Amino acid sequence: MKRLFALLAATALSGCTSAPPTTDAASAPAPTQTAAAPQASAPADPTQVAAGRKVYDTFCAVCHSGADDTAPELATLHSFNHDRVSTALSDKGLMALQSKMLNPEQRAQVISFITTPEDLGGNGMRTVMTVKEEYREGFAYPVRSARDPRDSSEVPRAPSWAAPKLGDGPFDSESWEQRHLRTSIVTRGLEAPRAIEFLPNGDIFIVERAGALRIIRNGKLDPTPVAGTPKVAANLGIATGFMDLVLHPDFKTNGIVYMSYHKARGDLGQNAIYRGRWDGKAIVDGKDIFLSDDVDTFYSRMAFGADGKLYASIGGPALGTDASMMRAQKPDDYGGKTLRLNDDGTAPKDNPFAGRKDANPEVFTMGHRIQLGMAMNPWTKEIWASENAPYGGDEVNILRPAGNYGWPVLSDGRYYGGKPISEAPVKDGITRPHLSYVPSIAPGGIAFYTGDKFPAWKGNLFIAGMRMGETPRTGHIQRVVFNEKWESVRNEMLLLDLHQRIRDVAQGPDGYLYAITDEGADSVLLKIEPGPEK
Repeated sequence: MKRLFALLAATALSGCTSAPPTTDAASAPAPTQTAAAPQASAPADPTQVAAGRKVYDTFCAVCHSGADDTAPELATLHSFNHDRVSTALSDKGLMALQSKMLNPEQRAQVISFITTPEDLGGNGMRTVMTVKEEYREGFAYPVRSARDPRDSSEVPRAPSWAAPKLGDGPFDSESWEQRHLRTSIVTRGLEAPRAIEFLPNGDIFIVERAGALRIIRNGKLDPTPVAGTPKVAANLGIATGFMDLVLHPDFKTNGIVYMSYHKARGDLGQNAIYRGRWDGKAIVDGKDIFLSDDVDTFYSRMAFGADGKLYASIGGPALGTDASMMRAQKPDDYGGKTLRLNDDGTAPKDNPFAGRKDANPEVFTMGHRIQLGMAMNPWTKEIWASENAPYGGDEVNILRPAGNYGWPVLSDGRYYGGKPISEAPVKDGITRPHLSYVPSIAPGGIAFYTGDKFPAWKGNLFIAGMRMGETPRTGHIQRVVFNEKWESVRNEMLLLDLHQRIRDVAQGPDGYLYAITDEGADSVLLKIEPGPEK
C-alpha cells in the first residue's frame, strides 16, 4: 500500500514540476534538493470558495474523502498554495484525468476551495511544510513529499484508518448456518491484487493492478511474475491497470486465457482484452482481441457464459458532468457497458445491437457505472454482476440482452455531495437492480457456491466487500441467501473482524472459499474452511 499511496499522493497532489525524465529508476540520480514550500495564498472570495466546494464534491471527493485507500484525504495534507494545486491539476495522473473534465471557471473554483483554510470555508489546509524531491525505487521521475518541521514525520504517511497488518492466523469466526469457520493465510507478498483464477491442477493465478500476473503453486507464491502478459498502463489512476483474467471454457485442452487491462493511449488510456495461451511456464502467442475506441473508460471484469461467449464490463465516467456520465446511456459508446464477444473477440451476430448504425455491435447491456464483479449463475445460466454506486446504492444485477441498468439517471445512491441521483425509485425503460445496498458495501468480485465443504451454503452468492458505508476497516464478504425464485431472503457479513478490504472471492477446486485482500503491499490470499467444533 505504501507504494500505491506514494504514487497517488505524488501524482494527484504534489505532481512533478516538469515532464518525467527519460532516465529509468535504476540509473536515476540520488535524492536531490530540499526546498521550503511557499506560504498559502490569501483566501479567495467566499462565493468562489462555495462554488469550488460543489466542484470538489462532484469531481474529487470520490477518492479524496478519506473513506478508503484510493488517495489521501486532502484535509490531512498541508500548505498547498494556488500555484502548487494548479500544477497538480495539469500534470499526468489521477488529478489530471479529472481536470480534463473541468472548464476554466470550475478549475479556478476548486483551486480556491482546496487552498482556503477550513475556518474560512475551504478544505482545511494548514502549516507550512518543507518539500523534499527524491528518486524512489519503481519510479522513473522524482517523487515529492512533505515533511512537517514540528515532528519530522513524512507526509504522506499511512493514514490512521489503514487496516492493521494481519497476524499469522488462523482466524476463527462464526457464521449462521455453518457455525464455525477457520480462515488462514495461504500467501503474503501480493500487491494491490485484483482477481483470483484457479487452474485445473490447483495452481492459482493472481492479477495485480500494476501489471504483474502471479502464480501460486502448492501454496507457494512464485517470486517471479509470469512472462508474456501485455504492457499495462497502471499509472493513470486507481481505476486503471491489470484488471482480470479468465480461462477459456476449453482451457484443459487449449490453454487459452483472457486478460482485461488498461492500455496506454495518450493521457487517458483505453480498455483492452488480451488473449494468450498458457504453456505451463508463460503466456505465449498473445495479442489484443478487443480495443475500446473510447478513452476515459475504466475497470473491467469478465466471465464466460453457458453459451460460450465472453462477457466483459467496461466502466464509464463515474463522476463528472452530466454529459460525460451520460455516455453510459449511449449504445455507440463503450463506457458504462457490458460486452458480449465471441472467443476470438468479434461481435456475435445475435447480439442485441448488432446491425444498428447507432450502436457498437459488441454491446450487450448499458447504463452501468463501475462493475467490479461478474459470474455466471450455475443454476439459471444468467450472468450476474456487481456494481459500485457513489454514496449508497451499490448493486448486483442480472444482465439481460439490451438491458438498461440506469446509470446515471436512476440509482438508489447519492452523489458525493449528498444530492440524490434520482428522485424516483423507478423509471420507464430502466431495469431495477436485483440487489441494492444502502449503505454501500463497495462490492468487488462475486462467486456462487456449488461445492460440498459448506453444504448449507450451496446456492449462496458471495460478494467481496471493501467497506460498509464510509466507515474504514469494515471490509468483509457479503453472503446472500436466496429463495427458490432467487430473491434475497438474508444477508450475512463474514470476516468483518479481520478489518480488511476484500477485493475478490472465489471457490477453489477443493470446494473451499478463497479471497484476496486489497491492502496495497500487505495484501494476502485467504482460505476459508469449516472450523473445529467448540
